[in-house]
Amino acid sequence: MTRRHGSPILARVASTALLAVLAACGDPGAPIENGSTPPLDPIAVYGTCTMCHTAIALRLTTNGGHGSLAVKCTLCHAHLLDVPGPGHETVPQCATCHPEKETHFDPAAGTPQQCLVCHTPHGSPNLLLVNRVIVTPQGEDALITFTNLKGKADDSFASVSDPGSGVCEVCHTTTKFYNNTGTGEPHFTFPCYTCHPHDNGFAPD
Repeated sequence: MTRRHGSPILARVASTALLAVLAACGDPGAPIENGSTPPLDPIAVYGTCTMCHTAIALRLTTNGGHGSLAVKCTLCHAHLLDVPGPGHETVPQCATCHPEKETHFDPAAGTPQQCLVCHTPHGSPNLLLVNRVIVTPQGEDALITFTNLKGKADDSFASVSDPGSGVCEVCHTTTKFYNNTGTGEPHFTFPCYTCHPHDNGFAPD
């Protein structure tokens, strides 16, 4: 009989502890939605932040990160290098890195939450980090699919098959053209930002 080193009890305790950690943090090796290829290892990409923020890290690695996988947590949450642990949350101002962007809500674009009405910094299957759900000015949740930039097209700015559900339409109640009722006068069909640039708060250029 071969003698094994180490206590079987300690090994069992260590194994149980590891399973508890994995259960608490999720399974970073789960396949992405198409079920074919596992995502990148979140810890390898984002470091120890992912030990607690696993769901965020999975969204980022699966959907290509915040602009790119090269943008790490500490770029926006710089003080976390010194102050990890409970109560360390911070809400950085998006305009620190995106000073040219303006919003419908606050032309100064300096308040922390304004960009987050439409965007999420923590990964989205939509283009340009657009939220999967946008809360409209009427307080309703609008489910958003924004996967092309064609303009008037399904899953774009204004929807063809489901008028009123496009990312630009869902909040508009008084606009002359594309609005959340799916009605309005004929208008251009190319991408909205051609005439309504983001850095002008979407006002006509």
